[in-house]
This record gives sequence, C-alpha cells and structure tokens, in this order.
Amino acid sequence: MKNETTGDFSARRDGLRRSCARAKADGFLTFDFSDVFYLSGFPSEGCFLFTGESGDWIFAPKLLAEQVRSAVRSDRKLAVVDEPDLLGALRGILKTGALRRIGYDPDKMTVGLLRTLERFSGVKWVPLGRLVLNQRVVKDEHEIALISRACGITARSAKECLGSLRPGRTEEEVAADLDGIFRKNGSGKRAFETIVAFGGNAAYPHHVVTAAGLARNSAVLLDAGCAVGGYRSDLTRTVFFGKITREFRTIYGIVHEAQRAGVAKVGPGVPAKAIDSACREVIRKSGYGEYFIHGTGHGVGLDIHEPPRLGKSSKDILRAGMVVTVEPGIYLPGEFGVRIEDTMLVTPSGHRILTR
Repeated sequence: MKNETTGDFSARRDGLRRSCARAKADGFLTFDFSDVFYLSGFPSEGCFLFTGESGDWIFAPKLLAEQVRSAVRSDRKLAVVDEPDLLGALRGILKTGALRRIGYDPDKMTVGLLRTLERFSGVKWVPLGRLVLNQRVVKDEHEIALISRACGITARSAKECLGSLRPGRTEEEVAADLDGIFRKNGSGKRAFETIVAFGGNAAYPHHVVTAAGLARNSAVLLDAGCAVGGYRSDLTRTVFFGKITREFRTIYGIVHEAQRAGVAKVGPGVPAKAIDSACREVIRKSGYGEYFIHGTGHGVGLDIHEPPRLGKSSKDILRAGMVVTVEPGIYLPGEFGVRIEDTMLVTPSGHRILTR
C-alpha cells in the first residue's frame, strides 16, 4: 500500500495533540484500525496508538513489529513499542510522563478494554467522541487523490458490469463479476459488501445478495465501491433490464430529479440537513415521501460511513475538503426500488462529482 509522506502523519498527530490540549487531556489512545492508519500510515489491524504531550507511540504485537518498523521507519517522531506486555508498556509511559487525563473515543472502545484501562493507577480516562474523526472529516490532497482514483475505478467498473448483464445470472454471480472487474481496473479490494438486487429485491435498501436469477423486464440495483490506498468510494446505479415500464420510468425520473436537487446544494457552509431536505422535498411533492426511508448521504474516507451525516437531524456543516454521498431513493415493497448515488468532493466554490 502506498503511504503518504511522513510529514503528513506527524502533522496529523500534532493536530490531535492540539485537540487534546483544548479538551484539557494529556493525550489520546486509539485502538481503531482507521484511526491508527490515519495517524501512522500502518495499514494493518492489531496495533494501537497513543499520542501524548511528549511524544507518539505505536504498540505492536511481536508478529507485526518488524512490519510496523518497516512501514514507519522514516517517521522519526513515532516510536514503536513491541514489549510482551503492551498495556504494561503503555502504563509505564503514562507514569513516566505524569500523564493523568487520557482521552479515548467511547464509540470505539469495548467495555471490557475500558475496564482494564481503568485499573491504571492515577489515570482518568476521558471520553472524547469523534476527536480523530473531526480531523479525518476534511481530506488533504493525497487523500482526495486516492478517493478520486477509487471513485473513477468504481464508476468504470459498474458501467462495465451492468453492460454485461444476461438472463439467468444470479445476484451472487454479478457481485463476484464486479470484484474481478475491480481488480482488472486497478483495485484489489472492495469498499464494502456489494449490493446487487433484482426486481423486488431492489426495494430493500440494504439487500443482501442471493441466488436469485435475473429475469427480463426487471429492475437491477447495483450499490458498490472499491478502495485505493485504504480510501473508499461509494456509488449506486439502478437500471432496467428489458423493456422499461412506465412506472419505473416515472420513479426513476423522480429520484433523478431529487438527486440533482441535492447535488446542487452541496458546497462549503451548507448545513448537511439542507441537502437531505432538498432531495426529500422533490420526492414528497411527487407523492412518494413515505417511500424514501433512509438518510440522503454520508461522509466517505477510510471508512465507508464517516461524518458528516446528510440526514434530517444532522447538525453537521459542510466544509471544503469533505467527501460525501448524495443518494436519495424510492422503494416500493414487492415491486422494485430506485436509488442513485454519487460520491462528491466539497470544493471551496461548490462541489465536484467524483463518480461521474
């Protein structure tokens, strides 16, 4: 996996240190894979990372230690710890540095692990939700380049996959075909479990692929993404296999108009819920409001679902450098569903669609 420059990771940890200072914490501990990768550049699970007032440490089990050292060797500000008792080593660092208030993300910490940490004498664990996510939400140039590559591969691959549909092919087979197309086009990893839904199955927004075969004159919904350098993409396309019915054409037209209305709203300083409202209003006026049963979108990055959230109750405000999806849909139980989704970058002057 291609890494960013060492300076970026060091700067990210410095930013986290400043956030800790504002929260009156002496440091921050994370076991989350995406956070550890974001702060260190090491792309594997099994490690945890601590950023404190006096330095940064990544803790690695013996089986990963040499790989970690190789991955971060040019980052002189990040120390690798591979002692047999990693939590004991952490305890020693906190004691030596007289670090007493340590932040963690309560949404990413198990109860059992927190109880173990709470046995550290003289340490108060401070819940600081979204502290790293608040940094991750605005992407730098390298992150944007990786997401853009993933989005381009996804758009090309989805078009190729949908162009090869044949009667009798199952949802599972089409999903497997797309994995191969991703690899051929430059990505060896999908961003999430691909959704392929035929006919009535397309009425389930998070349908799990089945052995259902493709019949003529039915809707096909494809929701997919791939990853490049750890960064993800997200796209949904809905097509009709066979002679398009009047009802499908009508529903598709409404969803397409709703998505255009939402996309047009995307820009810096815009409340995220305003994009949801723009999409929802088009569908409501068309008489199908009760069939739009999920939020309009979400942030995308190292995780497929990140802040900001584009929903009715979201308090997020869009900023340049954020990457978000806009994905309204109408789902008619027992008949079909239509969703159109694109991933886009919030730019200083508006937005750029990455999955065009």
